[in-house]
Amino acid sequence: MAFAAQAQVIVEDTARQGAFFASKKFTSNCYVGFEAQPGQILTNKAAMLVGFNLNWVVNHKYVVSAKYHTLTTPNDVRELVEPGSLNKVSLIHHYAGLGFSYILFHDKRFSFQPELSAGWASAKFNYAGADRRHDYGAIIPAVYGTWNATKLFRVGVGLNYRAVIGSKFYGINSMQLGGVSGVVFMRVGTF
Repeated sequence: MAFAAQAQVIVEDTARQGAFFASKKFTSNCYVGFEAQPGQILTNKAAMLVGFNLNWVVNHKYVVSAKYHTLTTPNDVRELVEPGSLNKVSLIHHYAGLGFSYILFHDKRFSFQPELSAGWASAKFNYAGADRRHDYGAIIPAVYGTWNATKLFRVGVGLNYRAVIGSKFYGINSMQLGGVSGVVFMRVGTF
């Protein structure tokens, strides 16, 4: 009886292991991406956002990403914050979020990847001797074209749109923080 119970436990454990943990139909990879996003912000002012992302790839097709980018170009918002003022008010903008995407043609030299990410965005500046900050929500649909240069290195271009959602802040409408951007990127890791 003890031998039969012990055998049953081993069989159940092996079945569970084979069904999920030791599955041959599941692959898991990861890569790091670095990107530059030339585009627009604040009613068509030129802007550059720079960022990085950590990505988990399941079965060479499904990608879950943790993303971060920040505004690197100086953008003066004094006309929005205090019209007529001569004092410069420089905007600082950050974004952090999660993205989900699917890689088409993952095993070819060139692949295509639609993505949807959502997360937190902020606008910050120094005005009247104090730092002012406001938080927003952001949704960013994007598409990427990738040249799969090697098994560990990829480069590409893309296009995205930042939809920033939230209340007005010192004359800055949330949609003014959004806009269309191009994307140039490189990715290092396993795919």
